[in-house]
Amino acid sequence: MTTGPALPTATTGSVRPRRILLVTGSLGAGHHAAARAVEERARVLWPGVEVTWTDTLDGMGPGTGKLFAAVYATCTRRLPLLYELYFRLLWHVRPFRAGTRAVIGAWSGRGVSRQIAAHRPDLVVATFPEGITGLGWLRRRGRLPVPAVALVADPAPHPLWADAALDLHLVTTSAAARMLQRAAPGAAAKVTALPVVSSFAPPPPGPARERALVYVSCGSLAFGDVPAACAAVLDAGADVLVSAGRNTGVRARLDRVASSHPLGARMRVVDWVDDPAAATRECDVVVTNAGGATALEALACARPLLLFAPIPGHGRANAALLADAGLARICPAPADLAAEVAALTDPARRAAVSRRLRDRFAGTDLASDLATLGDLAPPVAASGPRLRAQDALFLHAATPAVPQQVGTRIVLAPGAADDLPAHLAELIRTRVPDIELLNRRLARPRPGHALRWRTDGADPRRHLRARVVEIGPEGDHQTWDDAVTAFFADPVDPFTTGWELQIARECPAGRAGVLAKVHHVLGDGLAVTDALVRLLADECGAGAVPAPVRARAARRNRAREAFTVVRGIGSLALAGAAGGSPLTGPIVDPAHRRMSVLLDGARVRAAARAHGVGTTVLLLAVVAETLHGVLAERGHAPAGVRAMVPLTTRTSPDVDSRTPGNRTAAVSVELPTGAMPPAERVTRVASALADGASAGQPEGAAAVLTLLGLLPGRLQALLVRRIYGHRFFHLLASVMPGVRRKLHVRGMPMVEVHPVLPLADGVGLAIGAMHWGRTTAIGITGDVRLLREIEGIPDRIKASLALVSQVTDGNPPRGG
Repeated sequence: MTTGPALPTATTGSVRPRRILLVTGSLGAGHHAAARAVEERARVLWPGVEVTWTDTLDGMGPGTGKLFAAVYATCTRRLPLLYELYFRLLWHVRPFRAGTRAVIGAWSGRGVSRQIAAHRPDLVVATFPEGITGLGWLRRRGRLPVPAVALVADPAPHPLWADAALDLHLVTTSAAARMLQRAAPGAAAKVTALPVVSSFAPPPPGPARERALVYVSCGSLAFGDVPAACAAVLDAGADVLVSAGRNTGVRARLDRVASSHPLGARMRVVDWVDDPAAATRECDVVVTNAGGATALEALACARPLLLFAPIPGHGRANAALLADAGLARICPAPADLAAEVAALTDPARRAAVSRRLRDRFAGTDLASDLATLGDLAPPVAASGPRLRAQDALFLHAATPAVPQQVGTRIVLAPGAADDLPAHLAELIRTRVPDIELLNRRLARPRPGHALRWRTDGADPRRHLRARVVEIGPEGDHQTWDDAVTAFFADPVDPFTTGWELQIARECPAGRAGVLAKVHHVLGDGLAVTDALVRLLADECGAGAVPAPVRARAARRNRAREAFTVVRGIGSLALAGAAGGSPLTGPIVDPAHRRMSVLLDGARVRAAARAHGVGTTVLLLAVVAETLHGVLAERGHAPAGVRAMVPLTTRTSPDVDSRTPGNRTAAVSVELPTGAMPPAERVTRVASALADGASAGQPEGAAAVLTLLGLLPGRLQALLVRRIYGHRFFHLLASVMPGVRRKLHVRGMPMVEVHPVLPLADGVGLAIGAMHWGRTTAIGITGDVRLLREIEGIPDRIKASLALVSQVTDGNPPRGG
């Protein structure tokens, strides 16, 4: 008998758990199958580890298991519309989803808590949705003191399979990861190998059978019209092996098909398959209808997979995901199934499908994926400082489609960069503990408690990606912009990751660089830049780079301040909603395009002086000129585009310039995008920016955020998502000061620093500028569906700067 490949030997480099608790459930066999895969790998990875199983349903009280199984089976077999309704309500009605989670979490969590107390595990891995919900309930109440991981044993997760309070969710495809994060925004997800035991593996090539053998397995409960599936397979001229799932009624109907069908002699009916791995490997095609463990096992064995009349709810969701991924074919009716099986009776076609499946999962390794679980840090009690309202803004504004992360691309002058990975790893190890922004994470939320910060106690070197990406015609990415786009497509999580670095290198040997991304809740652009300089610069070797001089404290006039705040709130209110814009619309994908353009800093400053304005006004005018050209070519050039322009408050006498977090206010500026001379455009931008600042808008915006911080978390999140987005602005635009003196990394000068900004809800464009040394770098983030012209924006910005720089007597400059 063919067996699976040899298991890997024990790994090194990860923390070794001594005791693992597997939280599973006896509702079908798929949850246990995934748990067996975890146990098998764990015993090889960590010899001597103690593995304990607990059945979630048993812990929910006597008879609960039988009750759940009866309700599930009855709804699936006799009331499919009711089960489909329940599934849709979970996905689409948030109060129903929240209520279901609360009830089941409290019900199952108490039983799981008893098992945790009894076995004192170092790691908890759950494969059962109700168990996952219970673990999330415990974590939010501070009663889950060890790392907890959810392993999704179906291709498509549903809302009870996801909880943002857990440390990690393991899924099998990137589409499943996106679904999970829609179900639980903020949940950490990782795509792993198929969660099956090692005996499920492709068999060695052999001679083709005279007739194809089709394994019909509709789950351990034999849901759906299994007899119709078998009859369709026989009609196609194939042999059948079918399991009745120990269901006497299903067995009787299958026996009738075997006795009445003209080709019934080719059908072998069994009550139960004792060795499903052997049965799957030795068949030619697998037919199922739920797409759960059976489907994953078929894919692991590289068997063509047909999904016949998928059952309601999760079965149809699994089928849709597998079909969209090209991993299976859906057969809604017996005639469809017969046609697909008939096509697969051709050995060459079966072999082609098997090769494609082998290639799809080649190189995946469940053992390696599970080995990283030993490195998960234990949760830390929420005893640090409270999350400020300005920071909470970016926590609540983050969605799966619009993650809130800021960052940079730091480009180094050519030099010897071979030892750069080891050098940066050592800098991270020694310097991060002294850099507060990089050394803190959000503590897991607890009901009724304010969000707080905690100190990250794990090895900070995990934040540096081990692999160096190559840039060039033969590299991983064609351009720096491609590398940055790919790097930022995988968002960081403020509860676990916080920030991440990756080294990039031009091919052939050329400039090296560091890509950095930080969740916006940790800090604004200036704070992030300061933290990265302190982390990377050689000049920090004898201690931190001196902080900028704090503003001298001034006597406060509280009455004047209060008046300014009231006036600012009034000014923001009078501005009203932003209205529609070609730059706004639904954003459905987090893989936003990142572009950059490098400008001559001296030229930018000279142009600003010629117009009698600061560089912030000058660059905003360049952006307005660029948008005028883009929108005019579309045939829709509005008179103005409303931009939200952040302004730092780090020069305030009350703020330490090195304080982590977000220390910004904002001004709402109508950028003039209609047809006009460039000098007039500069003048209008200067006037709009000055009017917003003098009207107290920065102070008013800060006061509104402070008031929001006093509200309960859910209400605060709801209001933030209503305010921070396309309803009130069309564009994010920021100009940040950088460092003018030379700084080095491993002796190589930092010659360019390109900022990377996030989008906001429904806002398809964000532009950031940073002055660094002799350069001014413009970073562009855009949603390609809303801004199809994004690839040409860098050249347009250069052209706009040239146009705005041309000051003529006919358009004299004005101050602003």
